[in-house]
Amino acid sequence: MPKQEEINIDNLLDEPSQNILKLIYDFENILVQVTEKDEPSILSRYLIDLAKAYSNFYNENKIINEDKELQDARIYLTYMVGKVLKTGAKLLGIEMPNKM
Repeated sequence: MPKQEEINIDNLLDEPSQNILKLIYDFENILVQVTEKDEPSILSRYLIDLAKAYSNFYNENKIINEDKELQDARIYLTYMVGKVLKTGAKLLGIEMPNKM
């Protein structure tokens, strides 16, 4: 797993990657909305949107790549999506498998 400080964000300028980055960046705001409105469905919709965005990203991009910097950025992005999905699901009381 590449370290966060080794990731060159300039390798994630394609639209699917940008959509995921925006969603990940918005995670904290989503959690605030959920608690302020006491509405867990906001979180579940967000997690579905993130999963759809990742599916689109995965269909458009090869993760394993000859360009090591690009590969590391995509691997780290994949890791972050998994981490957010797992955290969000746990907050909803859903257990996620370690592997699929």
